[in-house]
Amino acid sequence: MNATDRLADWRPAILTDIDAIYGIQCIVHAEYPEAREVLLERLELCPAGCFVLEKGGVVSGYVLSHPWRRLSPPPIDTRLGAIPAGADSWYLHDLALLPGTRGSGAGAKVATLIAERARRNGYQTLALVSVNGSQGFWERQGFSVHQDEMLAVKLSGYGNEAVYMERDLAGADRR
Repeated sequence: MNATDRLADWRPAILTDIDAIYGIQCIVHAEYPEAREVLLERLELCPAGCFVLEKGGVVSGYVLSHPWRRLSPPPIDTRLGAIPAGADSWYLHDLALLPGTRGSGAGAKVATLIAERARRNGYQTLALVSVNGSQGFWERQGFSVHQDEMLAVKLSGYGNEAVYMERDLAGADRR
């Protein structure tokens, strides 16, 4: 990690970050992009779960997360409308880092930040859909794969490597 990487830090995302978030998403998730309006809605629905990685005044990564229902990931590129009243987990919608930022420890740092945010808001489970071969990274962050027939149908729009994963936030493992 160089000196510039050490200066990068996660800060709460604000609405004016949406252009940077959308631009990063178009690079990192070029095969499965989501509309700018979908990303903006996530930020509007749960600003407490959204952060950007700022490095030298430039946004080089983001995370969008919000309360949701376990074992029911929302379809990709779809507006939610609202956080469901029966939300029983914290859902990590997307973590994206520009290629030059990867390997800096920023991903692990924000995974811990989101887990703490979920715990503080009373959630015992953190969930996500791993894409683009990121399963190993998420396993190192304490997530494990959950598979069943219903999930396979829900994951079909996320790509061939997509797996649903959860992390228990109530257990003894408090990474």
